[in-house]
Amino acid sequence: MSIPKPLVFLQKEVLPAILNSYSIIFFLDNKVLASTIMLVSFFNFWAGFSGLVSVLIALTIGYSMHLDKQTLRSGLFTFNALLVGIGMGTFFDPGLVFFSLLALASLLTILLSVSFSSWFGKYKLPFLSVPFVITFWFIVLPSSHFENLGLTQRSIYWINEVYAVGGNNLLDFFQTVDNFKVNSLIDIYLKSIGSILFQSNVLAGLLISLALLYSSRILFSLSVIGFLSAYFFAQFTGSEAASINYYNIGANYMMVAFAIGGYFIIPSKQSYLWTVLLIPLTSLVLLFFYKLLSYIQLPVFSLPFSFVTILFLYFLQMRTQVKSLIITPLQQNSPEKNLYTFSNNKDRLSGLYYIPLHLPLMGEWTVTQAHNGEITHKGDWGQAFDFMITDHEGKTYKNNGIALSDFLCYNKPVFAAADGYVESIIDSVEDNVIGKVNTVSNWGNSIVIRHASGLYTQLSHLKKGSFKVTKGDFVNKGDMLALCGNSGRSPEPHVHFQVQIYPIIGSRTITYPFAYYFKQLADDKQQLVQFEIPKLGDKISNVSIDKFQFNAFNLLPDSSFTFKYTLNNSVEKNLSWDIYTDAYNQKYVHCSQTNSVAYFVNDGYMFYFTAFYGDKSSILYYFFLSAYKIFLGETTKNRLDDSLALSMLASSKFYTWINDFIAPFYNFIRVSFHSNIIESEMSLNKGTIKYSSEIELKYLKKSKIISRSELTINETGITAFEYTNDKIKMKATCINL
Repeated sequence: MSIPKPLVFLQKEVLPAILNSYSIIFFLDNKVLASTIMLVSFFNFWAGFSGLVSVLIALTIGYSMHLDKQTLRSGLFTFNALLVGIGMGTFFDPGLVFFSLLALASLLTILLSVSFSSWFGKYKLPFLSVPFVITFWFIVLPSSHFENLGLTQRSIYWINEVYAVGGNNLLDFFQTVDNFKVNSLIDIYLKSIGSILFQSNVLAGLLISLALLYSSRILFSLSVIGFLSAYFFAQFTGSEAASINYYNIGANYMMVAFAIGGYFIIPSKQSYLWTVLLIPLTSLVLLFFYKLLSYIQLPVFSLPFSFVTILFLYFLQMRTQVKSLIITPLQQNSPEKNLYTFSNNKDRLSGLYYIPLHLPLMGEWTVTQAHNGEITHKGDWGQAFDFMITDHEGKTYKNNGIALSDFLCYNKPVFAAADGYVESIIDSVEDNVIGKVNTVSNWGNSIVIRHASGLYTQLSHLKKGSFKVTKGDFVNKGDMLALCGNSGRSPEPHVHFQVQIYPIIGSRTITYPFAYYFKQLADDKQQLVQFEIPKLGDKISNVSIDKFQFNAFNLLPDSSFTFKYTLNNSVEKNLSWDIYTDAYNQKYVHCSQTNSVAYFVNDGYMFYFTAFYGDKSSILYYFFLSAYKIFLGETTKNRLDDSLALSMLASSKFYTWINDFIAPFYNFIRVSFHSNIIESEMSLNKGTIKYSSEIELKYLKKSKIISRSELTINETGITAFEYTNDKIKMKATCINL
């Protein structure tokens, strides 16, 4: 029996939108926190009820007017309406006029939220709680003109309110908790965090702080840091209005700490430091608005928090260099996820920010002059390479090295490092006699290729008359360009290679990595290097694509997989995955049964997953961990290593919580991924290849393998994979190949 569409809509859209409207107040997407905030809001029943009604009204308007469903589901357009509803329910008595004004206020709030979202969004800035403040002013300022709208006495006689809701039992419980002897500083902290929801009692603050601790250790620590900074500054200045205990004003300091310390900025020691510095500034701004608005009897509420946060974020965007205080590039509504994902992807996904450049050489070559070399690579021309071929003794020539033909790299072909257009060529300089240089035609015979606007590569000291291309030609990566020579300022044959932003031969150089190459190790093994700068003395060679592996992992949009699988020896089941491309042309695997998504990249040399969203007990998640990174180059049994964000693990342990607290300063837990080929039976592009992989957790000086996987491919594609950990044993076989 199918579920009616209205119920499906309620389950998948409305309920998540309601919960997220609560949790996003604290910049999080967490059901436990959302449920706790909702519960606490009902400590003042009419405030909680009004807040919920206001959210429902705003959502009804949003869905009926066909606003973006994903944004509505996130709570971004409705959390201000929630604050307005709770605020009105706190300050005014319920009645027909009250609910009429509540409906109008909800309408105004979502209008302001949507409008400010577009306006502030142009500058990549959040609108925060500005719609709530403005809307509440529209209610408070003319409220005296509404004779049938009365200020409530419930906040004064809150004991009567508690008794009306829960009788003597609830009243006794509240009084016991509220009268519990705690340190005065803790008492003020709990009341301050509760004041974010207009609650000024210990129980509200205790429940919210515990839910915050469960949801985000980073935000919990920031709440303490923000509170202490504000408290001691208030004590230092002796300002009552800036006091952390002043009704609903103490919340400003904590919210600034949340926003700057861990949400809009990647958590770090710098973000924590700036949090401490911005709290006194928030106090100054708060005092100014408090004095200014008191003349027209308007409350300050969260205006100082919004003002300082927006101002500081705009200030950060004006920097010409960004070395610290990194604005969160991909918001995951969790400081821990933001931090771990950013730290992990900063190096791991650096290749996504580059047009891949490959070595313009065939076979093994030695870096005889690297960046900032001792001979010619100086100043503006310091980011360049000289390549030569050396033998097992390190010599660059055979015989006595007098003739050009004695040199191992002479007459060897050079190739295009990437696709592009031939911008310019010099082909008129004779090769030098060994030991002599031509300083008049310094670069010798050279070629410049334009790969993109502002990205050019130059190869120099080539052999006259050896060019296979002409100016204006389009070349593909790996196309032969010319032969290695000894022209220009070149005492012996070698290839000079540099990357530059201008098309002129001899332009200043820039630092730019090679995408993939092998580095020869001392024990005759090869190390795969990814998006790095070779060093002096490195013996390096290009990576070639293995078509068999490339085709197996070439997951095309609009294709699908059907698997049969068993989980912990359960009854065999079937599931299907579909491959899609999003609006940014990023490919992903989607499992409709669990509504899980895994983004991936296949750049021809490497297949790797970039992100996972959804159910971490799904078969797709186990595949994500099994095929996290697969090298598609020539078959090798060398181990491939990678890193995994700690937040990607399915479960949290006690030690991961400890790491969360100190991660902005030092991350003592590392999660690594290792894979290699353990079996290869190939013949005429047919056969099977089996990969083995494992996830390793390292903390302090200990390490532990927490999962193992095996994945099998053949000429038709991915055929099977297995995943095991201490609780799960899963086997899956593809049945639609």
